[in-house]
Amino acid sequence: MTDTSSTQPSDPADQTRAQNKAIVFAALAAAGIHRVTVDYDGSGDSGLIDAVEGWNANSQKIPLPLEPKLQLATDDPGQPITLESAVEDLAWNYLESLYRGWENNDGACGTFVFDVPARTITLEHNERFTDVNTFKHEF
Repeated sequence: MTDTSSTQPSDPADQTRAQNKAIVFAALAAAGIHRVTVDYDGSGDSGLIDAVEGWNANSQKIPLPLEPKLQLATDDPGQPITLESAVEDLAWNYLESLYRGWENNDGACGTFVFDVPARTITLEHNERFTDVNTFKHEF
């Protein structure tokens, strides 16, 4: 019997994110970091990452190391970057792939949680909007 089922190749951007995720998690684990939080906020067509914080297994805040530098998998390899910059790049990439334009108008805010032992990234994304209730009366 021949198996004729096939799977579609995944999006190259998904493959690159998966490679970068593996690189980042390996570096976080090697540095003894248990969890990383990345907070972002934006509105009025501008957005930024507010904080990148590392935590150990005892939930104590610890700095992300400056060395070693990492080379992420990209189409145009550049200079190696710090672990903090690599975490930021990965978070930005996921955010832009899911919520392009998140910073426009009333904007959005949220938090990424990198769970190192589980090798998962969780995103809580909060969109802002202005609501209007209109009432029309004729007497």
